[in-house]
Amino acid sequence: MQRYSRMAAAALLAVLLTVVGCSPASAKTTYAAVTIGSLTYRVELAQTADQQRAGLGNRQTLPAGTGMLFQFGSLSEQQVWMAGMRFPLDIAWIADGRVVARDTLATCAEAGESACPRWTSPSPVDALLEVPAHSLGSVAPGTVVTVEELP
Repeated sequence: MQRYSRMAAAALLAVLLTVVGCSPASAKTTYAAVTIGSLTYRVELAQTADQQRAGLGNRQTLPAGTGMLFQFGSLSEQQVWMAGMRFPLDIAWIADGRVVARDTLATCAEAGESACPRWTSPSPVDALLEVPAHSLGSVAPGTVVTVEELP
């Protein structure tokens, strides 16, 4: 009986370690090169629900030439907010590989997303690019966007 208990405990521990190892907090960060017109950014891909919810919040800075890309899988209305953000962002709403619109978003000192303003996509989109504020000034609606996943 004691041998069975040790084997069961070992099996349970292995399952728990596997589950913990696969948790969203340990999700591997994937990068891509996003070219939008003549501009190219090295961005993190927000692939999991937790990564998309956290976005770039609670970071100290966002270096020039970097950002985050949210890919939604299908065209739909999307919303963003700036809870926990310490710096403003430029965003490009993207549908079918083209910019639909761009906005500059101000920070929101509130920690909770419900206390911060929301921006809604002007039409259904399948992606959203977030980069340092004032870096998308030359980008107009209709600009082609390409994404190349990096190793």
